[in-house]
Amino acid sequence: MRAIIVFALNSAILLTGCATSVRSRQTAQSTTSVIPSPLGVPNSVASLGPYEFVSVQGTGQIFTYSITSRSQVLIEPVYQTPCSDPSGMVITSVAESNVMAVVCYDTGFLLTLRIHADGSLSLLGWVEGLGTPYPGIALDGTNVFVPLFGVPFSANGGVAKVSIAFPANPVITGVATLASPSTGGYANPGYLTVARGYIFVSAGSESDPQSTSSTIQVVNESTMKLVGSPLPVAHSPQQLAVQGTVAYVTMFDAVQLESIDISDPTNLKSLQILPLATGAGCHAEPVVVRNTRAYVGCYSEGVIDEVDVTSPSNMKLVQDIPGIDSPQRLKVEGNYLLVTSSVRGGSFYQIDMGTLN
Repeated sequence: MRAIIVFALNSAILLTGCATSVRSRQTAQSTTSVIPSPLGVPNSVASLGPYEFVSVQGTGQIFTYSITSRSQVLIEPVYQTPCSDPSGMVITSVAESNVMAVVCYDTGFLLTLRIHADGSLSLLGWVEGLGTPYPGIALDGTNVFVPLFGVPFSANGGVAKVSIAFPANPVITGVATLASPSTGGYANPGYLTVARGYIFVSAGSESDPQSTSSTIQVVNESTMKLVGSPLPVAHSPQQLAVQGTVAYVTMFDAVQLESIDISDPTNLKSLQILPLATGAGCHAEPVVVRNTRAYVGCYSEGVIDEVDVTSPSNMKLVQDIPGIDSPQRLKVEGNYLLVTSSVRGGSFYQIDMGTLN
């Protein structure tokens, strides 16, 4: 497995066929980038209207950029969080105010921040007691769902449900503990997403046998209870994206992308495992889906793979986008693909998707 790095949090989540296709190299895309901090590690990205937000670990900052001029322009002042390692961020509207929730890896806090009309941020409230919250948080309405890393080799991790209905007073309203992948084994979530009333969780593990210790697990959003049985996947599952009734999951160690039928959340079914080892390969971490394309960040290779997912059971590599150092988070916003480079002094990229297929 890859080592857990506190500042970067770019580790695989504790941290394998099908036909593949030959990718081509995309050279026509328009990409701009900025370096938020020469000392910190960009982690997560969120957006609202003309503003993009980047959390930076090590320095404890959240940077705001305006894209009204089609370029990334820093908005001052940079917000200094009361922690060193802010990571996952989500944004919603509560009582006609725009509110950001952000988790702090180092303190186990969830912060709520007001987003002002000029893109600046100010603290509203916080809740503590989240143990080790990982960045892959998700939002549904005014509920924030947070993956809680467990204790390696001894205790399963889980998912916390935090209400931000009253942003100045966020409250933990439920916690679901994940199932062990085998007797005596443990599961640790690092990323999740919500769809159709359920939470889909990517849970890695170093338990033996490793070939069946990593799973995708499902939690009922209302009851915060596990449903169905964990679906075994290859070692080191990373991030998930859901489109319709299909989830797409990246596998770092196995160099793969897997599509999963989630139409029945109690009975997940694998549709296809697409090898990503052609050409430069792809140790995959982030994934997003836009229309008939999935975009997969290849962390070690510094590229983004574009995959045709018109048929989730017959995915095909199309091309790769080069020159994107250590991609860890991807987000589609309008006509842009936003990417954070999870290394110290890393970049925040904005790729014009109008130039992509």
